[in-house]
Amino acid sequence: MKIFVSYSHQDRPRVNLIVDRLQQAGHEVWIDNIRIKLGDNIAERINEGISTAEVVLVVVSKNSMSSKWVQQEFSSIALSEISKRQPKVIPLLIDAGPVPSYLANYYFVDLTRDFEGGLNLLVDSLAPTKRSKETVQVRRTEESRKESQSTQHTALSNALRMGRLTVVAGAGVSVGAGVPVWTELLLRLLESMIDRLSENKAIKLGNNAAKEFSERQGASSLILGKYLKNNLGKDFSKYVRDALYAKNPTTCDVIDAIVELARPQRDGKPLDSIITFNFDALIEENLAASRIPARAIYTEAIRHSSDELPIYHVHGYLPRSGKVSAESEIVFSEDAYHGQFIDPFSWSNLIQLNKLTHNTCLFVGISLTDPNLRRLLDVAWRKNPDKTLSHFVFKRRPKWGSKNDALDDLTTLLEEQDANALGLNVVWVDEYAEIPEILRSVRRGG
Repeated sequence: MKIFVSYSHQDRPRVNLIVDRLQQAGHEVWIDNIRIKLGDNIAERINEGISTAEVVLVVVSKNSMSSKWVQQEFSSIALSEISKRQPKVIPLLIDAGPVPSYLANYYFVDLTRDFEGGLNLLVDSLAPTKRSKETVQVRRTEESRKESQSTQHTALSNALRMGRLTVVAGAGVSVGAGVPVWTELLLRLLESMIDRLSENKAIKLGNNAAKEFSERQGASSLILGKYLKNNLGKDFSKYVRDALYAKNPTTCDVIDAIVELARPQRDGKPLDSIITFNFDALIEENLAASRIPARAIYTEAIRHSSDELPIYHVHGYLPRSGKVSAESEIVFSEDAYHGQFIDPFSWSNLIQLNKLTHNTCLFVGISLTDPNLRRLLDVAWRKNPDKTLSHFVFKRRPKWGSKNDALDDLTTLLEEQDANALGLNVVWVDEYAEIPEILRSVRRGG
């Protein structure tokens, strides 16, 4: 049988043992130090090896997951399988490194507990009498996939217990409580702007003017934000606050789970911090209701005491009541985003980089489309000496097509590639409603 082996050169001593055993069993093994000669086009030779192989062995380790080249090779293997719809991938787990989700779909051979026993299982499964889809080319069961997810939950629990976990909250956290989604918020503010212009300038506009203006204009949300900021003037933040709390939002299951995560532990350290891109005070309100000391921080001048959980509002803060601080400029429009992007030493950028560099960050309700956040993730990844995927992000598994839809598989692969390149593990869920229970599982210890 022709077997292609994908691995990190740092794992070569153990990989050589695997290759020797396969060759002793009569298999033709393609491995770069044997097949690639001086002057060969490396990419072409590797693609040739993958395309002609009957089975691809992917050696998964901490070293392989910290190598951009090996990750690209893993992705190429998965992409080849998706395009041909011919599963022939067997991951070999040789240490406690993370298994990417696009490989976790397959049965893997675990060599971490019993190297020799695992090799015997691998060679036995590749024997001529046992070459079948059930032994070599079968996809993993849902039970096995949950086992892989359990490893992620345990890593998060360990970070929490050591006081090194930061929750990074996006719009998806507050939406469930009744805070308007971005498009709805923009529409409400457009209505306020048009009402104000109609009063002051005697412009006669219809009842649906805001929606029609938005559709006609077709501008990006950041440019619309600039229109709003320019025309609502000094009352802009007040209008935003009124729109945020218009439906009197209180809490939701995700916020409740974050509050539970923040509750001090008897046998561990507390949650280190929360970074939020939301303007609202729902997390603070619910922490206060649970008697968990916390401090909203929205400028570099604000400090928190040792017994308070810091909640960094890196895009600004608008509490439900009271005077809106003139020091808290909300990042809403194009010019505000540019200000954050071009100032590497802004307090909000420094806070985010500090947590990304020293903590495990769990991203909840975040789409990873914010260009400044992506830049900070990339900087933190480049500064990471071990190149370990130390952060986690929730994503909903694509499911537009049938159960084995190739486009869904491709979307999953591409999204995970993107997250991994930013130093993030993906915690896949079928529905966002699963997230609160996962947070509670992290609190319980995995």
